Amino acid sequence: MFGASKTATMRSTLCSFVLAFLAAILDGCNSGGGGTGGSPGSAGIDLSGTWQGRYVSPDLEVPLSAKIRQSGDSIIIQTTKDGVGHLLTGVMRPDGSLLLTDSFDGETWTSYGPVTETHVRIRDYLYDPTLGSDSPEQDIYLSRTR
Repeated sequence: MFGASKTATMRSTLCSFVLAFLAAILDGCNSGGGGTGGSPGSAGIDLSGTWQGRYVSPDLEVPLSAKIRQSGDSIIIQTTKDGVGHLLTGVMRPDGSLLLTDSFDGETWTSYGPVTETHVRIRDYLYDPTLGSDSPEQDIYLSRTR
C-alpha cells in the first residue's frame, strides 16, 4: 500500500511540475503587447488576468483570488486555494464553455452557466452512488471588473 501511495504522490508532483512549466510558458507568451496579454480563442472571450472569488463545497467556503492565463482556447487557472481547485488546466470550447482538469486529483471541472469576461463559475460534481443525481458539488465562483 505504501508503494502505491508513494507512486501517486510522485505522479501528482510530476504533474504539478509539468503544469507549472506550461503556465510559465503561457505567461511568457502573454507578456508581450498591451491589455491583459491573453489571446481570445474561438469563442472570442478573453479570460486572462486577475480574478477574485470563492470556493464552495458542502462543508467549506473560502475566499480566493485567481490568475487566469489564456492562449487561444488553452486555459490555465491558478488560485490561492491549496489542494483541490488550486491549478486547473484545459480548454475553452467554441461555445464559450470550459472543460478543465484539476492537477491535484485529476477530476474534471466544467463551467456552469455563461462564461463572460467578468464572471466564471466552474463546478466539479462530488458523485455519490447512494445520492445519484442529488450528489453535491464543489464550485469556484470568479469575477472581475473590466
